[in-house]
Amino acid sequence: MSQTVVRIDARSQRTEPTDAAATVDSPRRRVDVSSLHLDEIRTYVEANLETDRVSLERRGARTYLVVEE
Repeated sequence: MSQTVVRIDARSQRTEPTDAAATVDSPRRRVDVSSLHLDEIRTYVEANLETDRVSLERRGARTYLVVEE
């Protein structure tokens, strides 16, 4: 049985304000997942987040996992 270990640089995690439709009190966290495969992202979400309300966002050449809090 193999185990996948996903290491995500803490510097790649940011909290940014949401769009105008959302409240200011609920920022969205973005995690840079550009170098990860979908299975690794899924493992990270299941192991490290208390929510499954996430999406992927492309910004130029980077891909971010957006966590809805």
